[in-house]
Amino acid sequence: MKPHLLYGVFLLFALFILCAGCMESPVKEPTITVDDIALSDVSLATLTVNTTVTIYNPNPVGATLSKVAFDVYSVDDTEHYLGHGEQTGIVVRENGNSTFVIPVTIGSVPALQATGSLVRKGSLVLKVNGSAFVDIRVTSYELPFERSREFHSSEFTNLLPAISLAGTSINITEGMEQARGILDALSG
Repeated sequence: MKPHLLYGVFLLFALFILCAGCMESPVKEPTITVDDIALSDVSLATLTVNTTVTIYNPNPVGATLSKVAFDVYSVDDTEHYLGHGEQTGIVVRENGNSTFVIPVTIGSVPALQATGSLVRKGSLVLKVNGSAFVDIRVTSYELPFERSREFHSSEFTNLLPAISLAGTSINITEGMEQARGILDALSG
């Protein structure tokens, strides 16, 4: 082999080694956002919290959300655990957003405690706190998230059925405000 060809190969190899550390990582970390926390099926027996989650994948290859898990709390003066949400095996598209809703049905005792805050204060603060575990073919990421939302008693009038006794309609909002007044008088 000629010496100048050997030097050229060596120079090309050295240039490749020097530039390898300067290149951008081929896989970028996805991001997660909690877009919304909504309520449905509100009653004294159950309460369903629908959490809308969006994962942005900036990579040219799709990914799998192997697991997203979170806990739901009502926040009064302290946090009160209400329930747990979890979903697995969600396909995350490449170069874009993937949005999905995870419902959590909360049983009677925690639902009653949460609506008690609504009656006492006229509002209910819900918080979700958890992590998403994303698997992109060459690596995986844990993406923690947290979001809170405050609901006001006026938002619940369309979720609760109107109650009527012998043709008389009872206004849920007025009933909640009267119950709040009674609780304030008893505690004051």
